[in-house]
Amino acid sequence: MKKVFILISIISAFFLGSCDNRKSKTDRIKDAIKVFNKKNRSLNTTTYHPNNYTETKTDSIISKTFHVAISNYSLMTDDIVIKKIAKGKQQNTTVHRVFESNITVSVHHEIIYDKHISAKTFQHYQPSEFWDNATLEHVWVHQEHSNAENLSLRVSFINPKNNMFKLFEIRIDRFGNEQLQVLKNYS
Repeated sequence: MKKVFILISIISAFFLGSCDNRKSKTDRIKDAIKVFNKKNRSLNTTTYHPNNYTETKTDSIISKTFHVAISNYSLMTDDIVIKKIAKGKQQNTTVHRVFESNITVSVHHEIIYDKHISAKTFQHYQPSEFWDNATLEHVWVHQEHSNAENLSLRVSFINPKNNMFKLFEIRIDRFGNEQLQVLKNYS
C-alpha cells in the first residue's frame, strides 16, 4: 500500500508539475496579433490613375494656315477622389488625377490664340454639378471640320466619380475669334 501511495504521489506530482499555465499555440498567436494591431497604425493605400505624370504634346499645321500646339498634361498635386473603402484600420482610396491643357494657335507666325483649358475654366460656360468632380480628358484638332478659314478643336471633359462626360467644339477663325458649342452632354 505504501508503494501504491508513493506511486500515486509521484504521478500526481508529475501531472501537477506539467500544468504550469502555459498557453496553447492558438492562444499565443491570438495574443501576438492583438499586440501587433495595438502597435501598428492604420494602413492607408492610394491608387492613382494615371500612376505617374502624363503629358502629350501635338503640333499640327492645318491647310498651310493654322499652326496648332497642344499640350495635355496631368497635375501631380490635384486629383478627384473616386471611391474610398475602409475595412477596420485599413483604408483604400482610388483617385483620378486632374488634367489641363495649353493651346497655342498661330497664323503666319503670329499668335492669334493662346489659352489654358481646364474644368475650372469651363465651369462658367455651362454651370452644373457635373463640374464639381470633372477634369479635362483631352483636347485635339478635329481635322475633318478644319479648313484654311476656321480651325476646329474638340475638348472632352469627364466626371470619373459619376461616369459622365461632355464634349465641346471650339471654332477659331483666322483672327483668333472663338465660338464654343456643346456637342455631347452625358450628365
